[in-house]
Amino acid sequence: MQPDPWGDVEPEHKSTEPSLEGTVSLAGNNFNGQIIMLQPPSSSSKVIGILLIIWGSINAIFLLLGILGWTSQEIREEQGISSLEIILNIVSGLIAILTSIIGGIWMTNYQRRGIHLVLVGIFIGFIFSVILSMSGSTSAAAQDAGLNEDAVSILMIGVSVVCNAVCGLIVAIPLMVGNNGLDDSKLF
Repeated sequence: MQPDPWGDVEPEHKSTEPSLEGTVSLAGNNFNGQIIMLQPPSSSSKVIGILLIIWGSINAIFLLLGILGWTSQEIREEQGISSLEIILNIVSGLIAILTSIIGGIWMTNYQRRGIHLVLVGIFIGFIFSVILSMSGSTSAAAQDAGLNEDAVSILMIGVSVVCNAVCGLIVAIPLMVGNNGLDDSKLF
């Protein structure tokens, strides 16, 4: 038979030394360094990227329909659209389509440069909308509404400012998320 390993230890109720029951905790926090919580990256970049690809595709369809409509001389005269305005609309549409689709693809791959590209596209689109509203394309809308042409141009620029600001904020949502998972790529 083996000797008892606990033979020389006295039970606690018979011990002459006081003992503590429970656990001892340190004052303050129990962490001695930085805490890094690991979790998967936010899917906001992927979701907004997919929405941008869809938006670019819809814009491509509407640009094609617009080009088909502008081929008719009667429609151009009815809308009061000049050749310069058609060219500006086509260039603006192509910039919007390309930046939203390419930027959306980059955003679905968690590339920061996709957000930058789409924001640049929104800014260029705003510049084109200001140029178009000051080029005289608002004359038909002003005549239909019975307003001054300058008032309609200012109203269109104001609406464009608000819409482009909202679009820019929506696109920038992945930059505002804590764990966005975006890489360090830059557009410029």
